[in-house]
Amino acid sequence: MPTVCRMCHGGCGALVTVDGDRAVSITGHPGNPNNAGFLCAKGRASIEHAYHPDRLRQPLRRTGPRGSGSYRPIGWDEALAEVAERLATARERDGAESVVLAQGTDRNYQEWLFRFANAFGSPNVLGPAHVCFYPRVMAGILTLGGFTFCDYEHDPEVVVVWGSNKAATHGDGVIGTRLLSAVSRGTRLIVIDPHRTGLAARAECWLQLRPGTDAALALGLLHVVIGEGLIDKEFVEQHTTGYAQLQEHVRDWDPQRVAGITGVPEELIVRAARLYATAGSAAVELGTGTAQHASSFDTARAAILLSAVCGNLDRPGGDVLWDPQPIIGRRAMPMNEALPAEQAAKRLGAGRHRVLSMSGWAHPSAVWRAVLEQDPYPVRTMAVFGSNLLVAYADADRVRQALGALDFLCVTDLFLTPTAALADIVLPASGWLERDQIVEHANYVAARRAVTSVGESRSDEEILNDLAGRLGLEGFWDSAREALDARLAPAGTTWRELADGYYRPTELRHFKYRERGFATRSGRVALYHEGLQRMGYEPLPVYEAPVWHPRAGDYLLTSRHSKFYFNSEFRNVRSLRSKEPDPRVEIHPGTAAAEGIADGDWTVLEARGQQALFRARVTDEVRPGVLCAAASWWYPELPPDRSWRISNVNRLLRDGDESPAMGSSNLRGVPCTVRRAPDGLVAACLGTDRTEWAGELA
Repeated sequence: MPTVCRMCHGGCGALVTVDGDRAVSITGHPGNPNNAGFLCAKGRASIEHAYHPDRLRQPLRRTGPRGSGSYRPIGWDEALAEVAERLATARERDGAESVVLAQGTDRNYQEWLFRFANAFGSPNVLGPAHVCFYPRVMAGILTLGGFTFCDYEHDPEVVVVWGSNKAATHGDGVIGTRLLSAVSRGTRLIVIDPHRTGLAARAECWLQLRPGTDAALALGLLHVVIGEGLIDKEFVEQHTTGYAQLQEHVRDWDPQRVAGITGVPEELIVRAARLYATAGSAAVELGTGTAQHASSFDTARAAILLSAVCGNLDRPGGDVLWDPQPIIGRRAMPMNEALPAEQAAKRLGAGRHRVLSMSGWAHPSAVWRAVLEQDPYPVRTMAVFGSNLLVAYADADRVRQALGALDFLCVTDLFLTPTAALADIVLPASGWLERDQIVEHANYVAARRAVTSVGESRSDEEILNDLAGRLGLEGFWDSAREALDARLAPAGTTWRELADGYYRPTELRHFKYRERGFATRSGRVALYHEGLQRMGYEPLPVYEAPVWHPRAGDYLLTSRHSKFYFNSEFRNVRSLRSKEPDPRVEIHPGTAAAEGIADGDWTVLEARGQQALFRARVTDEVRPGVLCAAASWWYPELPPDRSWRISNVNRLLRDGDESPAMGSSNLRGVPCTVRRAPDGLVAACLGTDRTEWAGELA
């Protein structure tokens, strides 16, 4: 049966073989243009994941202290009735804003959660948007009225892969396979990354910058392009505003200055700028690595301005504006109009991080403050869908403190994660093989089809739709299945037609601005943004230097995800865990020698008064002086309230120095020390037997 994989953010086509009501094998779909038959290790582990013996199979009520993992089974009606009652009571007592709805990485139910929150009256939806895709989304919306995707279908001459390893961890859609296909046909690469990824090894230019200095590099590239007259003069004159201000703004960002900040040699900055600007077509693939520091929004804005002044917006092989199909999807499904303006004004973090608030998201540190200090109002109730909050946010100990202080916490997930083990009610979610979903992407709309079921698990959409009915919220359906036809109706099709056809490509059109302009007030690309200035932010991109002061012996800490895991997921899946059984910190040989660390040693990282345990991988792939730690690590085999503490890089990080506009936590280039772990520490933390997950490192 053809379907669409969702073991990560991607949308790779998959073929699932079913025997009765059980999925028995899965392969890549050779007819799907997104992945042409390829399926990564995570996708191939889908069936193992679906039928994992530790799957939650029925609703649970907590019977022991928070974090103990002590629960008893209850029925769905009892569980949903209590959740609905607790949400209604909180709204009546403290206002709808006192209820926070949280989610993890989007699994095509994000728009459902926003619809529920808006209908309920809560402005507080919590997610990883501030350190993920949304700095780029909001930079695009404010600068040119939409956000762009790289047009791999028309073979860019050059692609800038920035803060991303799309070939290995292409969680941001199916761009990894599309990118590699374009490279095989002759596309040249500029890679900007502190780590020598597989793509960096294939790049014509690899800019190994210091973590967190992306905005300075972007301003340097603009300096070269503008200073050498390598711009598209016709596009700039006819379709942008503020070029003179931009030209003056980047005048001082010469390669020598930028090299001093970023560590990238001057000649390489110049070479990369010329390669990009003189290409017949070029695209910028901006990854989440650029979104996780204080200059996240400015980096995204500068990258868009670079594309604009070189005439690469909405052209074949360039950065193409998304023109979605006419379904009730990501733009209409959230039902933003249902949230009263007076409620939207109460969004947590809105006063400080106004651009993030414009996108509909609350800021995490503001949420924890409202829980712990009742500032600016009390938050006592939270419902979490598919997020292991304890390993997903900076200052993890404060997150734990806040979750423990709630009056009521409900978590919907597939497994009893450390976060779920704090909940009063736990609801068992279905996996991607168990649900019918509309998959919406820039390139297509497709059908994800349920092929099996596990226990009494239900989809997040079913749960939210049921809760909406119990609370009397408007804008929902008798069932989540009924919603499928309703959402597709504007496109003149039905769920059955989409499921039978499997895949509905989106017509790709270029140069749309020639007929209708850009969706901004002026109809042009706002290089200089007066609206941002009125909001109290810089009208042109700036580089925010770190507020910390490194001490003698400090290195720069950054992190990255593994190709075998997706954020915090899958460390309990044996076939994947065996490939990478321990949390790794990558250390340059020079650093390792200076600290007396050998490859395979367990080490202690320390930053801001906190410690975490990682196993050393000594490699010259990482920049000298940089420590690159595994992100979102926890140990499913350990007791819940210990499992998240030992190797959680987010315990080393703090909020408070985040970006002004988007509130992106500073996860890159944080001062950190490393030392070899004392004898006995690993056994004390993890136990003496570490053979269970042993296997070859890929």
